[in-house]
Amino acid sequence: MQKSIIVVSVMLVFTCVFSVSAMHHEGAAQSQPEAATQPATQPDTPEANAHVQQMGAITHAVAVMVSTEGNTAHGTVSFVQTDDGVHITADIAGLSANASHAIHIHEFGDLTAADGTSAGGHYNPEGHDHGLPEQDARHAGDLGNLMTDDDGNAQLDLTVDNITVAGMHNPIIGRGVIIHAKTDDGGQPTGNAGARISMGVIGIAKNP
Repeated sequence: MQKSIIVVSVMLVFTCVFSVSAMHHEGAAQSQPEAATQPATQPDTPEANAHVQQMGAITHAVAVMVSTEGNTAHGTVSFVQTDDGVHITADIAGLSANASHAIHIHEFGDLTAADGTSAGGHYNPEGHDHGLPEQDARHAGDLGNLMTDDDGNAQLDLTVDNITVAGMHNPIIGRGVIIHAKTDDGGQPTGNAGARISMGVIGIAKNP
């Protein structure tokens, strides 16, 4: 009699477990098509469009350059959106006298590393090889070189058309600027420019 009760009990337990498991799988199967129909991207909304327009209205940016650990290079790099592209001007001091120093836009506006490495690599959203500004196919962040005077001061005046300040095409707001110890010679993969001696974050500037 006891054996019969045990057998019946075990059969009831297995029946309940099987039923619950079947209900679980059935529910998952029914919910799968619903999950698959969810849109991959956010829908076009007035709020999203307003945000895009607001970002596109940003035409002036600036990076305040500070020296990395053990170096003295500092100054400012300014960016202005124009009809011809982005007009870049720089005023940098504390560099080596009568020398050439590479300057690039880097991936991240992250200055947490004292040596500037937290800024990541060159900004290169289109996957080009490295190059100098006169080359059409190059990293979006390739700005060439700064030429210094007898006192180690340098200015840059350059207009490029492969980036935007805050537009849809390769926006630079929030990214980093790095000045290097050596010349960018155009070589691969990053111009053999050496250590990072100054760094800055590209932020929204007050319009003049």
